[in-house]
Amino acid sequence: MKTLKTFALVAITHLSFGQGNQFPQKNQNDPLFPERGKVNIGVITTYTGTTPPPVFIADVTYGVSRKFSMGVVGGTTGALALYGLRINAMLFQQNNFRGVFRMNAIYYPGRDGKFLFDRSIQHVMPWMFTMGIADAEWKTKGGTRWSLGFGYLETHCIDGMMKLLHLSNDVDEDEELPFQFYNVLHGGVSIPLSSRLTLRPEIVVVMRGFSVIEKTHDSKVSPFNPYLNLVYSFGHK
Repeated sequence: MKTLKTFALVAITHLSFGQGNQFPQKNQNDPLFPERGKVNIGVITTYTGTTPPPVFIADVTYGVSRKFSMGVVGGTTGALALYGLRINAMLFQQNNFRGVFRMNAIYYPGRDGKFLFDRSIQHVMPWMFTMGIADAEWKTKGGTRWSLGFGYLETHCIDGMMKLLHLSNDVDEDEELPFQFYNVLHGGVSIPLSSRLTLRPEIVVVMRGFSVIEKTHDSKVSPFNPYLNLVYSFGHK
């Protein structure tokens, strides 16, 4: 699995810097790809019904080229803090249709006690997830972008992963591996509000095989994950 991920990232990064003849002069109202050398700043929130407010995530994306961007995220889910990295790579574009690959790696520092407005005492070990999604996108005449895709989600406990990497004597041969893999479906729409401002609602559905997972007390991920992202672009005059 690690070999496949490495191969995919190398191939995608190579493609992202290729030259294309189908691109407009500016990536207008494009939340994933700011203009080269420019920045998009987004604010993301969500509601699951299981975590207290506020859910607030800041997203800063830098345009490396018209086909590749990198970003950082940071904020809170309401119950935990988080920060991480993002990459976006355009695989191809033909007129108003394109293929996009996105990958997130998010770290949750954990929690011991109360957190923000959640006054309950909880003990959560540090953990992280990586998620990769391949999307097909269509752009309408009005500038709205519709996205639909699929991918994978992997979660793991930091302590368990460190034991595994260091071949600790504390690791039992019968102990379950510290990471879990899921399939995901993704849908979203980017709606221009102005030449600089874009509203992007989206949803990520988490599955095992073709079945949506069930939410349990010990589960680190929810079956349905809606997000609302407001993106401001600094790439246009």
